Amino acid sequence: MSIITQIRNKAGLMVAIIGLAILSFLLMDVFSGNGIFGGPPSNTVGEIDGDEIGVRYFETRINEAVENYKINSQQDKIDDQTLGMLRENVWNELIREKVLGTSYRQLGLAVSAEELFDMVQGTNINPSVRQAFSNPQTGEFDRAQVVQFLRNLSEQPEDVQRRWFNFEKYLKSERENQKYNNLVNKGLYVPKFFASLYNKNSTRQANGRFILMDYALIADSTVAVTEKELKAYYNKHKKDYESKDEIRSIDYLVFEVFASQDDDAKALKQVAELREQFVNATNDSLFVSLNSDLPFDDNFVAEVALVSDVQKQLFNGSLNVVSDVYREGDFYKMTKMIARMARPDSVKARHILVRINEGEAADVAKARADSLFALAKKGGDFGALAKANSADPGSAEKGGDLGFFAEGMMVKPFNDACFGGKKGDMVLVQSDFGFHIINITDQKGRKEVAKFATIANKIEPSTETYRDVYARAGKFVSATKDAEAFEKNIEEQGLVKRSAEVLRVNDRSVAGMENSREMVRWAFRSEQGAVSSVFEIGDKYVVASLAKVVPKGVKAFEDVQTDIETKVKREKKAEQLLVRAKDAIKKGGSDMDAIARAAEGIVQQFGNATFQSNFLSGIGREPALSGVIFSMEAGKMSDAVKGERGVYIVAVDGFFGYDEKADLTASKQTINNQLASRAASESFNAKKELITLEDNRHLFY
Repeated sequence: MSIITQIRNKAGLMVAIIGLAILSFLLMDVFSGNGIFGGPPSNTVGEIDGDEIGVRYFETRINEAVENYKINSQQDKIDDQTLGMLRENVWNELIREKVLGTSYRQLGLAVSAEELFDMVQGTNINPSVRQAFSNPQTGEFDRAQVVQFLRNLSEQPEDVQRRWFNFEKYLKSERENQKYNNLVNKGLYVPKFFASLYNKNSTRQANGRFILMDYALIADSTVAVTEKELKAYYNKHKKDYESKDEIRSIDYLVFEVFASQDDDAKALKQVAELREQFVNATNDSLFVSLNSDLPFDDNFVAEVALVSDVQKQLFNGSLNVVSDVYREGDFYKMTKMIARMARPDSVKARHILVRINEGEAADVAKARADSLFALAKKGGDFGALAKANSADPGSAEKGGDLGFFAEGMMVKPFNDACFGGKKGDMVLVQSDFGFHIINITDQKGRKEVAKFATIANKIEPSTETYRDVYARAGKFVSATKDAEAFEKNIEEQGLVKRSAEVLRVNDRSVAGMENSREMVRWAFRSEQGAVSSVFEIGDKYVVASLAKVVPKGVKAFEDVQTDIETKVKREKKAEQLLVRAKDAIKKGGSDMDAIARAAEGIVQQFGNATFQSNFLSGIGREPALSGVIFSMEAGKMSDAVKGERGVYIVAVDGFFGYDEKADLTASKQTINNQLASRAASESFNAKKELITLEDNRHLFY
């Protein structure tokens, strides 16, 4: 009783303690942003030019996109990869609606009821409608099917009606976009001087010679650069290092799960224990189906076609002898030769195919086949019966004749009837195509073949092995609190670190790691230096460390210093080589061979170069050099030219191929097509640059 009294006396204190604990728990969740008062910011997946996109609305749009996809693809289910693609499409469509919606309204672009009617059941059927209402057998569009569907739409289930209305919204949106793009394209104009310049730049060709003084001639180690020079280059070229997306880099460890020695021994034992039952089995195909990790192979195989050494050894032995247990790849196996016989090399046959019609019971089709089979067996004209009744149009015209064919070319029941029978036989068999009345008209050659039954048990990691590897990964995590410890523990334990240098917020996976979206999401929810818990990805466990966060905008000098150093060194090499080239020109004058000797280089040829391509045979793409060549006169030599690969001296021997009086119609059309292919996307991107975007999809997907 004294204990109960003490509890009663201190009940108030206990209530206060419990209340304080609950309050602390709630406050912790509030301030962490993950609790019942927190969660993702405002439950929005993003913000487009000030408009919040709620997760419920976004999901509704995704569901509409999924339904449209199912209609267009005529599929009932979609995989995760397709769902990810549709989410991305919906997000881009929301941006497009915001960016272009105002333009549509200002231009008066809309889709009338009459226009929608024409797209669905009129004279200009939309391709998506045509695909959805085409006969699967013939591929022909059935307008009557559309009309019938729409007449009965109000009687259809609610989800069917919703799917159709969403589909109509998609058709209208697609047509509005098409109209806008047409307006943009109609505004394109190619002036004559532009076409003339294009014709000249694409048809005027040059031949000549060049001397290359490659930057590789000067070792990097001999070129000194200062931090001041690097920062000066960085400040001058900041635009080159601007990123529109936030980028994150992770280091990670992969804990592979392999079968242990115990797993190997267990797999071996399981096969060995089946030996006596396998020897005495009377239905080998059923025994294999019930006990093997690989399916029963019901085919006959010639000795020359055998790959397995065990099957080769059994081939000339007695039937039903079971081999010793042997290993082949990731399997332990036992094999029994269950049949051997002589079969023809090829067979000639004719057949009558009786299909099971849609909605027809198999017994009804079987009765028709039995009737035809009886007529043929009684001496009826097989060719005439085939022409009149066979559902195989290819052979029916030939009286059912299929010609000669090798084993394995036909479906299995048909194949076995032909190669297991003899010349003159007439049999009735069923396949996936229907019922076949087969007449074997000839057979060629003869060879010994055998059929084998094989029990295969895959050697794979057990639950205990997975548990052990997971425990090892978990132990690493528990001893690794930050990036510094991550590096230290890797080195001490001799582990192999992998890296993903460039991750963007909506990447679906880490390169080389399928279904690793969760790793990407973790990287964008975490602080630099954080270490993840254990990810289970496929048949492996992964632990990651967030190595670097690069905000969008101009990258920090430290993040691009290595690249800058390479470029600054190249600039310094160019300065040295330009001096060397100018000295060589002074010594050699206009003699390219003499200049090459002075520059310690060789004279090389280039031909058929055009300004449009910027590509020179023997060199590659060198825009600066190409510009110099096509600003020169034939028979002239250039000064030293700084290029991407090195410093050049070039001489133009001649120009050819350009017709100054050529008809410019084709050039105008080519330019117009090029502009039209870019106009829609570039006009959209130009407008998109004027709005603000905040993408929080990674918090939800």
